[in-house]
Amino acid sequence: MKKLILFALLFNLFAAYSQEINPRLYNKTWQDKETRYFNGYAVTRIFGHVMHAPAAYNFLPITAIAYKDLTQLKAELTKEAEENNWSTEERDRKFMELEKEARGGELEIYISRYDENRANFKWFFVIIRGPEDKGKLWEHYLDYQAPEVPYERGWWNYTTVKIPIELNPPFYVYLNDKLSQYLSDFKFLVEKAAQNKE
Repeated sequence: MKKLILFALLFNLFAAYSQEINPRLYNKTWQDKETRYFNGYAVTRIFGHVMHAPAAYNFLPITAIAYKDLTQLKAELTKEAEENNWSTEERDRKFMELEKEARGGELEIYISRYDENRANFKWFFVIIRGPEDKGKLWEHYLDYQAPEVPYERGWWNYTTVKIPIELNPPFYVYLNDKLSQYLSDFKFLVEKAAQNKE
């Protein structure tokens, strides 16, 4: 009985957590040159190194990103302030923090891996390059974050990363794994969507 209750609690926790994550991030593995649309932006996976045979595509681990700009983050913060009846001082302080920490917007990062250790964000870092794909605009090493309980694609993890530099799409995002044998593991292009395809 205790096991059943624990399973139900874990399932509900997973369901509550996953509702906040855009399902287009985790519903299937992205293929090279595939584009998905988030928040008015087109995100194309240029390349990604997967450690399994392409025939297993429907079961492969996932590596995905999405992007929100500062204006969208401000709109979310305004809504949160209204819903929680923040004081004017608290709201203004949070807006000042947001403008300082996320001048370039925010990345959402979702991964799944079959090995629990490899799904910890401590192994990953982000590099952003401009539209010419030359020179590093910004680099960020992700912090330790243990993965969540596995499902059919393995252990999974989700985080958001605020970008403190001013940034205007298009730009490239590299998500690299310190434990891999590759110089660059995953490369995405973020650009303004020509039309809303969400």
